[in-house]
Amino acid sequence: MTVHASKGQQADYVIILGLQEGFDGFPAPARESIMEQALLPEPEDFPDAEERRLLYVAITRAKLKVWLLFNKAQPSPFVEILKQLSVPVARKP
Repeated sequence: MTVHASKGQQADYVIILGLQEGFDGFPAPARESIMEQALLPEPEDFPDAEERRLLYVAITRAKLKVWLLFNKAQPSPFVEILKQLSVPVARKP
């Protein structure tokens, strides 16, 4: 299920994949084209604000536990922020 489709839904456990930097990462490195920039409203001052909201939706779908899976060598900036906020982290054995 996509994060967009999960809005309004809940599950006991949620697994979120792809929280790393790079081509298939989150937030995506690709930005809007010049045409999209001209047509879309002004971006927010907060970097990757829409992606942050999307991650919030994904994380808050879990009733009991959420797993964030990422490449340890290239974690998403969001993973780094969560670590700075002292969010509990469990590593695989």
